[in-house]
Amino acid sequence: MIETLRFPDEQAWLRALVGDCRGCVDAAIASRGRAHVALSGGSTPKPFYQRLNVEPLPWNRIEWWLGDERWVLPTDPQSNERMVRETLGPGRDEFAEHFHTWHLDDDPSEAARKFEDHLKQQMGDQPVFDLVLLGIGGDGHTASLFPGTAALEEKTRNAVANEVPQMKSTRMTLTFPALNRAREIWFLVSGREKESVIQRILNRDAAFPSARVSATNQKLYWMTA
Repeated sequence: MIETLRFPDEQAWLRALVGDCRGCVDAAIASRGRAHVALSGGSTPKPFYQRLNVEPLPWNRIEWWLGDERWVLPTDPQSNERMVRETLGPGRDEFAEHFHTWHLDDDPSEAARKFEDHLKQQMGDQPVFDLVLLGIGGDGHTASLFPGTAALEEKTRNAVANEVPQMKSTRMTLTFPALNRAREIWFLVSGREKESVIQRILNRDAAFPSARVSATNQKLYWMTA
């Protein structure tokens, strides 16, 4: 079940996200000494990351990951890594020291394998994120788990390269096994135009990859303005 939280404007949405994120991170650190957070790409989370950047977080105790990445250079305007570094990272050396890139090899499949190895080195053979932030596309995709793509059927790997013909691109993405172990999953959504998509996800329409996320604790932070 997904707990749906609606907010009338961006400021209310940001206040809730920042407060809840600090609580989640603090709880993880108190329990395990460190917090592991997987970040979403796209435009929706940008103001949230910008707000977090100025917060007095325990930056040295947070490991930052990306839920997915496009197979482009990290300096490319389409790169999720570039967006995160430009919004969450400015002026934060601790962020740069604790950010984990997908760009670990010149081949996307090998890069995904190395990323998975790194996850296991940091979190054990069954990596568990304390918090995963996800978006929801108009086609119901989340991370780079797009309808009709091979990554949807992955049962054991935590991270894979995924060909997305409808986007004419190669992506790297966390898989359902990795997402579904997370202690918290938060979907970040902006605007009323996604209402029909959201209803299909809440109704567990399996045609939408977002609806196939089955982590125990899921929340939808929906800015309806």
